[in-house]
Amino acid sequence: MASLGIGERLRTARQALGLSLEEVETATRIRLSYLDALEREAFTELPNPAYVKGFLRSYAAHLGIPAEELLQAYPRDASSGTAAAQPVVRHESPIDVVITPATPYSRTRRLLTIAGIVVGVGLLIVVYVFFSQVREFARTPPPASSRKAPAPGEQAAPAPANAPPQTPAAPSVQPPVPPPAAQPPAAPPAPAKPAPTPSSPAAPAAPAAPPQTSGAPPYPPAGPSETGPPPAGAVQVAVTANDRSWVRAVADGAVVFEGFIDAGGRQGWQAARQITVKVGNAGAVEVIVNGRSLGPMGKPGAVIERTFQAGEAPSP
Repeated sequence: MASLGIGERLRTARQALGLSLEEVETATRIRLSYLDALEREAFTELPNPAYVKGFLRSYAAHLGIPAEELLQAYPRDASSGTAAAQPVVRHESPIDVVITPATPYSRTRRLLTIAGIVVGVGLLIVVYVFFSQVREFARTPPPASSRKAPAPGEQAAPAPANAPPQTPAAPSVQPPVPPPAAQPPAAPPAPAKPAPTPSSPAAPAAPAAPPQTSGAPPYPPAGPSETGPPPAGAVQVAVTANDRSWVRAVADGAVVFEGFIDAGGRQGWQAARQITVKVGNAGAVEVIVNGRSLGPMGKPGAVIERTFQAGEAPSP
Protein backbone atom coordinates (compact mmCIF):
# COMPACT_ATOMS: atom_id res chain seq x y z
CA MET A 1 0.00 0.00 0.00
CA ALA A 2 1.45 3.35 -1.04
CA SER A 3 2.24 5.80 1.72
CA LEU A 4 -0.28 8.60 2.19
CA GLY A 5 2.22 10.90 3.94
CA ILE A 6 0.18 10.99 7.14
CA GLY A 7 2.44 8.80 9.24
CA GLU A 8 5.67 10.35 7.94
CA ARG A 9 4.39 13.84 8.70
CA LEU A 10 3.36 12.88 12.23
CA ARG A 11 6.65 11.13 12.95
CA THR A 12 8.75 14.00 11.53
CA ALA A 13 6.89 16.62 13.58
CA ARG A 14 7.18 14.55 16.77
CA GLN A 15 10.92 14.01 16.35
CA ALA A 16 11.44 17.69 15.59
CA LEU A 17 9.83 18.53 18.95
CA GLY A 18 12.02 15.93 20.71
CA LEU A 19 9.02 13.95 21.99
CA SER A 20 8.75 10.22 22.49
CA LEU A 21 5.65 8.13 21.90
CA GLU A 22 5.34 7.64 25.65
CA GLU A 23 5.24 11.40 26.24
CA VAL A 24 2.66 11.85 23.52
CA GLU A 25 0.58 9.03 25.03
CA THR A 26 0.59 10.80 28.43
CA ALA A 27 -0.39 14.14 26.90
CA THR A 28 -3.08 12.96 24.45
CA ARG A 29 -4.42 9.91 26.36
CA ILE A 30 -4.13 7.85 23.13
CA ARG A 31 -2.68 4.36 23.45
CA LEU A 32 0.93 3.96 22.38
CA SER A 33 -0.03 1.13 20.00
CA TYR A 34 -2.53 3.42 18.24
CA LEU A 35 0.08 6.20 17.93
CA ASP A 36 2.56 3.75 16.43
CA ALA A 37 -0.10 2.49 14.00
CA LEU A 38 -0.89 6.08 12.91
CA GLU A 39 2.78 6.77 12.15
CA ARG A 40 3.04 3.48 10.22
CA GLU A 41 -0.31 4.19 8.49
CA ALA A 42 -1.46 0.75 9.64
CA PHE A 43 -5.08 1.81 9.72
CA THR A 44 -6.26 -1.80 9.75
CA GLU A 45 -4.92 -2.08 13.31
CA LEU A 46 -7.09 0.82 14.48
CA PRO A 47 -10.78 0.98 15.42
CA ASN A 48 -13.42 2.29 13.02
CA PRO A 49 -12.72 5.47 11.00
CA ALA A 50 -14.66 7.70 13.42
CA TYR A 51 -12.13 6.98 16.19
CA VAL A 52 -9.20 7.20 13.78
CA LYS A 53 -10.25 10.72 12.77
CA GLY A 54 -10.46 11.70 16.43
CA PHE A 55 -6.97 10.28 17.02
CA LEU A 56 -5.61 12.23 14.06
CA ARG A 57 -7.17 15.48 15.28
CA SER A 58 -5.73 15.09 18.79
CA TYR A 59 -2.28 13.97 17.62
CA ALA A 60 -2.06 16.79 15.03
CA ALA A 61 -3.20 19.43 17.57
CA HIS A 62 -0.54 18.28 20.06
CA LEU A 63 2.20 18.51 17.40
CA GLY A 64 0.94 21.81 15.96
CA ILE A 65 -0.03 20.35 12.55
CA PRO A 66 -3.25 21.45 10.77
CA ALA A 67 -5.59 18.52 11.37
CA GLU A 68 -7.73 19.18 8.28
CA GLU A 69 -4.79 18.45 5.94
CA LEU A 70 -4.31 15.02 7.53
CA LEU A 71 -8.04 14.24 7.44
CA GLN A 72 -8.19 15.09 3.74
CA ALA A 73 -5.33 12.66 3.07
CA TYR A 74 -6.99 9.93 5.14
CA PRO A 75 -8.93 7.51 2.84
CA ARG A 76 -12.43 6.54 3.80
CA ASP A 77 -11.83 2.80 3.18
CA ALA A 78 -8.45 2.72 4.94
CA SER A 79 -9.84 0.52 7.71
CA SER A 80 -11.88 -1.80 5.49
CA GLY A 81 -9.38 -4.60 5.97
CA THR A 82 -10.33 -4.94 9.62
CA ALA A 83 -13.76 -6.34 8.85
CA ALA A 84 -12.56 -9.95 8.72
CA ALA A 85 -10.32 -9.71 11.76
CA GLN A 86 -12.48 -7.52 14.00
CA PRO A 87 -16.19 -6.80 13.57
CA VAL A 88 -16.86 -3.11 13.49
CA VAL A 89 -20.28 -1.60 14.10
CA ARG A 90 -20.82 1.11 11.53
CA HIS A 91 -23.42 3.80 11.83
CA GLU A 92 -25.17 5.53 9.00
CA SER A 93 -24.05 8.89 10.38
CA PRO A 94 -20.55 8.46 11.84
CA ILE A 95 -19.72 10.82 14.68
CA ASP A 96 -16.28 12.37 14.88
CA VAL A 97 -14.91 11.97 18.39
CA VAL A 98 -12.68 14.89 19.30
CA ILE A 99 -10.21 14.03 22.02
CA THR A 100 -8.75 17.11 23.66
CA PRO A 101 -5.24 16.47 24.95
CA ALA A 102 -4.74 17.13 28.64
CA THR A 103 -2.46 20.05 29.47
CA PRO A 104 -0.01 19.04 32.23
CA TYR A 105 0.91 21.57 34.89
CA SER A 106 4.17 23.33 34.15
CA ARG A 107 7.05 23.17 36.61
CA THR A 108 6.87 26.91 37.23
CA ARG A 109 3.21 26.68 38.14
CA ARG A 110 3.87 23.86 40.59
CA LEU A 111 6.70 25.82 42.25
CA LEU A 112 4.52 28.92 42.58
CA THR A 113 1.74 26.85 44.15
CA ILE A 114 4.12 25.30 46.70
CA ALA A 115 5.65 28.72 47.49
CA GLY A 116 2.20 30.21 48.04
CA ILE A 117 1.27 27.44 50.49
CA VAL A 118 4.54 27.90 52.43
CA VAL A 119 4.08 31.69 52.64
CA GLY A 120 0.48 31.29 53.81
CA VAL A 121 1.46 28.88 56.58
CA GLY A 122 4.30 31.21 57.65
CA LEU A 123 1.92 34.18 57.90
CA LEU A 124 -0.48 32.17 60.05
CA ILE A 125 2.37 31.25 62.44
CA VAL A 126 3.54 34.89 62.71
CA VAL A 127 0.02 36.15 63.43
CA TYR A 128 -0.50 33.46 66.09
CA VAL A 129 2.80 34.27 67.86
CA PHE A 130 2.08 38.03 67.77
CA PHE A 131 -1.35 37.74 69.36
CA SER A 132 -0.02 35.26 71.95
CA GLN A 133 2.62 37.80 73.07
CA VAL A 134 0.07 40.62 73.25
CA ARG A 135 -2.30 38.46 75.31
CA GLU A 136 0.53 37.44 77.68
CA PHE A 137 1.59 41.05 78.32
CA ALA A 138 -1.92 42.40 78.93
CA ARG A 139 -3.80 39.55 80.57
CA THR A 140 -2.83 39.46 84.27
CA PRO A 141 -3.15 42.11 87.05
CA PRO A 142 -0.44 42.26 89.75
CA PRO A 143 -0.75 39.52 92.40
CA ALA A 144 -2.20 40.24 95.82
CA SER A 145 1.26 40.02 97.42
CA SER A 146 2.39 43.18 95.57
CA ARG A 147 -0.57 45.26 96.84
CA LYS A 148 0.20 47.46 99.85
CA ALA A 149 -2.30 47.29 102.68
CA PRO A 150 -3.83 50.70 103.63
CA ALA A 151 -2.47 52.39 106.71
CA PRO A 152 -4.52 52.27 109.92
CA GLY A 153 -7.27 54.85 109.86
CA GLU A 154 -7.28 55.04 106.08
CA GLN A 155 -10.09 53.59 104.02
CA ALA A 156 -9.38 52.44 100.47
CA ALA A 157 -11.69 53.99 97.92
CA PRO A 158 -13.81 51.35 96.13
CA ALA A 159 -12.81 50.84 92.52
CA PRO A 160 -15.45 51.40 89.81
CA ALA A 161 -17.19 48.27 88.60
CA ASN A 162 -16.00 48.67 85.01
CA ALA A 163 -12.53 50.05 85.76
CA PRO A 164 -9.65 47.86 84.48
CA PRO A 165 -7.16 46.49 87.01
CA GLN A 166 -4.23 48.82 87.57
CA THR A 167 -0.90 48.45 89.28
CA PRO A 168 -0.97 50.35 92.62
CA ALA A 169 1.27 53.39 92.61
CA ALA A 170 4.08 53.62 95.13
CA PRO A 171 2.70 55.50 98.21
CA SER A 172 4.67 58.40 99.51
CA VAL A 173 5.96 57.60 102.98
CA GLN A 174 6.52 60.69 105.08
CA PRO A 175 9.38 60.34 107.55
CA PRO A 176 8.71 61.23 111.19
CA VAL A 177 9.65 64.79 112.07
CA PRO A 178 12.09 64.73 114.99
CA PRO A 179 11.68 67.19 117.87
CA PRO A 180 13.98 70.20 117.75
CA ALA A 181 17.33 69.57 119.33
CA ALA A 182 17.86 71.20 122.72
CA GLN A 183 20.24 74.10 122.54
CA PRO A 184 23.00 73.96 125.18
CA PRO A 185 23.18 77.06 127.49
CA ALA A 186 25.80 79.59 126.62
CA ALA A 187 28.92 79.36 128.74
CA PRO A 188 29.21 82.26 131.25
CA PRO A 189 32.31 84.44 131.01
CA ALA A 190 35.16 83.42 133.25
CA PRO A 191 35.19 85.45 136.48
CA ALA A 192 38.22 87.49 137.27
CA LYS A 193 38.61 85.83 140.62
CA PRO A 194 37.16 82.50 141.50
CA ALA A 195 34.77 82.77 144.35
CA PRO A 196 34.12 79.80 146.55
CA THR A 197 30.66 78.52 145.75
CA PRO A 198 28.93 75.40 146.90
CA SER A 199 29.34 72.55 144.50
CA SER A 200 26.32 71.96 142.25
CA PRO A 201 25.56 68.94 140.08
CA ALA A 202 26.49 69.21 136.40
CA ALA A 203 23.73 69.89 133.94
CA PRO A 204 22.66 66.79 131.99
CA ALA A 205 23.84 66.56 128.37
CA ALA A 206 21.27 67.32 125.67
CA PRO A 207 19.99 64.22 123.90
CA ALA A 208 21.34 63.65 120.42
CA ALA A 209 18.98 64.55 117.59
CA PRO A 210 17.64 61.57 115.66
CA PRO A 211 18.91 61.21 112.06
CA GLN A 212 16.95 62.99 109.37
CA THR A 213 15.34 60.91 106.60
CA SER A 214 15.62 62.73 103.29
CA GLY A 215 12.35 62.08 101.52
CA ALA A 216 10.51 58.83 100.75
CA PRO A 217 12.32 55.56 100.08
CA PRO A 218 13.21 54.91 96.42
CA TYR A 219 10.40 52.32 95.99
CA PRO A 220 7.64 50.79 98.14
CA PRO A 221 8.85 48.44 100.87
CA ALA A 222 8.40 44.83 99.83
CA GLY A 223 9.97 43.00 102.73
CA PRO A 224 13.39 42.64 104.28
CA SER A 225 15.07 43.19 100.89
CA GLU A 226 14.31 46.95 101.09
CA THR A 227 15.59 47.65 104.59
CA GLY A 228 19.28 47.05 104.00
CA PRO A 229 21.85 44.79 102.38
CA PRO A 230 20.81 41.14 101.94
CA PRO A 231 21.77 38.62 104.62
CA ALA A 232 24.66 36.27 103.93
CA GLY A 233 23.70 33.64 101.36
CA ALA A 234 20.69 35.63 100.04
CA VAL A 235 20.15 37.61 96.85
CA GLN A 236 18.46 41.01 96.46
CA VAL A 237 17.16 42.35 93.11
CA ALA A 238 15.55 45.70 92.28
CA VAL A 239 14.34 47.11 88.96
CA THR A 240 13.68 50.69 87.86
CA ALA A 241 11.79 51.70 84.71
CA ASN A 242 12.42 54.67 82.44
CA ASP A 243 9.40 53.69 80.31
CA ARG A 244 6.31 51.51 80.69
CA SER A 245 7.17 47.78 80.74
CA TRP A 246 5.63 44.48 81.80
CA VAL A 247 7.62 42.76 84.58
CA ARG A 248 7.34 39.33 86.22
CA ALA A 249 9.45 38.28 89.23
CA VAL A 250 9.72 34.76 90.73
CA ALA A 251 11.56 34.38 94.07
CA ASP A 252 12.49 30.81 95.10
CA GLY A 253 9.79 29.40 92.81
CA ALA A 254 6.99 31.76 93.96
CA VAL A 255 5.61 34.62 91.85
CA VAL A 256 6.13 37.80 93.90
CA PHE A 257 5.21 40.35 91.23
CA GLU A 258 3.57 40.37 87.80
CA GLY A 259 2.27 43.50 86.09
CA PHE A 260 3.25 46.80 84.48
CA ILE A 261 5.71 49.36 85.86
CA ASP A 262 5.37 52.89 84.54
CA ALA A 263 8.24 55.28 83.87
CA GLY A 264 9.94 56.23 87.13
CA GLY A 265 8.55 53.19 88.99
CA ARG A 266 10.68 50.76 90.95
CA GLN A 267 10.22 47.33 92.56
CA GLY A 268 12.54 45.15 94.64
CA TRP A 269 12.63 41.61 96.03
CA GLN A 270 14.81 39.32 98.15
CA ALA A 271 15.18 35.53 98.09
CA ALA A 272 17.28 32.89 99.82
CA ARG A 273 18.28 30.98 96.65
CA GLN A 274 17.45 32.76 93.39
CA ILE A 275 15.28 35.40 91.73
CA THR A 276 14.10 35.19 88.09
CA VAL A 277 13.05 38.45 86.38
CA LYS A 278 11.28 38.56 82.99
CA VAL A 279 10.52 41.87 81.25
CA GLY A 280 8.65 42.79 78.08
CA ASN A 281 10.65 45.96 77.27
CA ALA A 282 14.25 45.19 78.24
CA GLY A 283 15.64 48.55 77.14
CA ALA A 284 13.35 50.43 79.57
CA VAL A 285 14.25 48.39 82.70
CA GLU A 286 17.45 48.79 84.72
CA VAL A 287 18.31 45.93 87.10
CA ILE A 288 20.18 46.32 90.41
CA VAL A 289 21.54 43.19 92.11
CA ASN A 290 22.79 43.35 95.72
CA GLY A 291 23.14 47.14 95.40
CA ARG A 292 25.10 46.97 92.11
CA SER A 293 23.53 48.41 88.95
CA LEU A 294 23.86 46.16 85.88
CA GLY A 295 22.28 48.68 83.47
CA PRO A 296 19.38 47.93 81.09
CA MET A 297 18.45 44.27 80.72
CA GLY A 298 18.55 44.42 76.91
CA LYS A 299 17.39 46.27 73.81
CA PRO A 300 14.14 48.32 73.70
CA GLY A 301 11.13 46.13 72.97
CA ALA A 302 13.00 42.85 73.62
CA VAL A 303 11.55 40.18 75.92
CA ILE A 304 14.36 39.11 78.29
CA GLU A 305 14.41 36.69 81.23
CA ARG A 306 17.37 36.48 83.65
CA THR A 307 18.01 34.47 86.83
CA PHE A 308 20.21 35.75 89.68
CA GLN A 309 21.63 33.19 92.13
CA ALA A 310 22.52 33.82 95.74
CA GLY A 311 26.27 33.90 96.35
CA GLU A 312 27.13 34.53 92.68
CA ALA A 313 28.62 37.78 91.36
CA PRO A 314 26.14 39.19 88.79
CA SER A 315 27.42 40.06 85.33
CA PRO A 316 26.08 42.97 83.25
